[in-house]
Amino acid sequence: MADYSPAETGIMIDSVTTADRDDAIWIESDGDGFDVWVHIARVADHVTTGGRADTEAHRRVHTRYRPEHTRHMLPAPVVEAASLEPDRENDTFAVHLRLDTTGQVVSADFGPGRLTRSWIMSHGEAADAAANPDHPLHGTLALALRFAQTMLSARRNAGALAFYDLLSGFATNEEGQLVRLDSAERNSGYIIVQEFMIAANAQIAAWAVREDLPILFRNHRLAAVAGDPAELRDELDSIAAAGDGTAFEMLRTRMRMVARAATYGPTVHGHHGLQLPAYTHATSPIRRYPDLVTQRIILAAALGHPSPYPIEELTAVAEHVNERVDEERRAKAEYFKQKAHEQTARHAEAADFTALPYKQFSRVLQFAVERGETPAGLAEDTARRLDARELQLREFASVYLYGRGEFEPLRERMNRMLADEPQQAQSIVNVYLQDRLGGPVSNETNVLWTVEDAPGFEGPLFSAQVVIRYDGERVDSPKRLQRNKKEARNQAALALVAKLAGLPDLSADAAAMPRVEGPKKLLVDAAVNPAEAVQIYAARGMVKPLTWDFVVDGPSHERIFTCRAEGWMPSTGERVTAEGKGPTKQVAKTNAALELRVHIEVALALGETGRPPEA
Repeated sequence: MADYSPAETGIMIDSVTTADRDDAIWIESDGDGFDVWVHIARVADHVTTGGRADTEAHRRVHTRYRPEHTRHMLPAPVVEAASLEPDRENDTFAVHLRLDTTGQVVSADFGPGRLTRSWIMSHGEAADAAANPDHPLHGTLALALRFAQTMLSARRNAGALAFYDLLSGFATNEEGQLVRLDSAERNSGYIIVQEFMIAANAQIAAWAVREDLPILFRNHRLAAVAGDPAELRDELDSIAAAGDGTAFEMLRTRMRMVARAATYGPTVHGHHGLQLPAYTHATSPIRRYPDLVTQRIILAAALGHPSPYPIEELTAVAEHVNERVDEERRAKAEYFKQKAHEQTARHAEAADFTALPYKQFSRVLQFAVERGETPAGLAEDTARRLDARELQLREFASVYLYGRGEFEPLRERMNRMLADEPQQAQSIVNVYLQDRLGGPVSNETNVLWTVEDAPGFEGPLFSAQVVIRYDGERVDSPKRLQRNKKEARNQAALALVAKLAGLPDLSADAAAMPRVEGPKKLLVDAAVNPAEAVQIYAARGMVKPLTWDFVVDGPSHERIFTCRAEGWMPSTGERVTAEGKGPTKQVAKTNAALELRVHIEVALALGETGRPPEA
């Protein structure tokens, strides 16, 4: 493309039905790095602060998209005037990022911009162009996809719960919930748009923090019992590799239960779902009021003017938006709850449960458990769905915790299943607490863990105990001993849920031998798992401190984990290191442990520790 300005060029990538286009992207390589532009519709020019359109937008908060109609936040003439159009010169709010070859942002500039050359593409068309060398925009979109994948990998390596599985149509949203993508979004074009917008919003927020400029930050925290986002993402990757749709749905339900809603505020509290220290919404000012407010503030700052929003007014806007969004969420939930209740009562009377789609079956099941009345055939159909691995976490937990009468044999089976898969027990604890609290669970007040080393035993052992508190009540689990902290927590949670459900406690402690002082065998038995063997050597003081570091590379469907293990042998001063790779963290760790174990045992066999080896 001859004779053009990259700073005024962009591609608008949206769904086929989009009418209000509020962003465009462009990227070019420049020797030792990249230049990225995100153009955002300059809506602030078309909506006077405090005017009729602004007042109505403040009241509506956002555009609502419904199957039958779209209820715009702004009046139609404003939407038409502010939307980006390819056949005209557009005034924009421009975000210009300069990146090095690794994807690190070197500099970021913001302010008034122009879009004079642009194209409209659907997500699918953008994906096709990125893959087709003959397309006129192939170079730009292929580079855009490379940028998006680089930014995605960086966030994943930082621990973000970032996941796209375009084959199954599942992806995580910014709040860490697993959502289904429309068929038109199941392509790399969707990923390009998401990652460009996240990058722009994150850099705007970071700039505002550096400038000590209050804007409407987007803050998010995970529930206390959500677990490590990286572990949740690993679980997602494993399920995606296996192609298990039922497991996807179960994990989707679990993640929905532990995810908290993000909120707006003039102060920064971080965004855990995206694993970013600061974040905002600024790329959709046509359809989201917080984006319009933030655009006004950033534009004023770029022009050297004071913020149009005193901190008290900005706080009031944030509170209003949060309240309105929460009201809509509750109203929507209540509406569907009432509709579901009426439909559920009809289905329960029909008693033909095998023919019910899962969503309707789950409502009937909850209805029956809450009432303590089990229609004929429901327990049998629940067992059938359990055997077919259709039963999801919410329904499993309801029957396990509260089912009575005809559900008793099934509850006993569930108890044995949990003993075989104790990692599910912590999720059951969360269901129980959410039922009691009627809302989010706090790690500070509701779930208290004690996990510590268990001295006095051969090999590394850890003790775990969990206590839950709610409404003045307190329930303690027994302490459980295991070879690693994660399994100790799983067994303690398993004991607790059995106690809550009034079922036999099938949790267990690891076999442990009391530590005997005196001459000790140096070499760990060859049959012991490599990672456990290395941990035993560390516990004996033969190598310390022992560290395990992980990095992950590759697309979401072909993740490669690299584990680097490192330690120091005190008696010789020798530093020992090893590296292992694999499709999961556990495989990578095992491979690294295999190599590290050889280093340690060779040193022991040669007597480098100053102690004679044992035959």
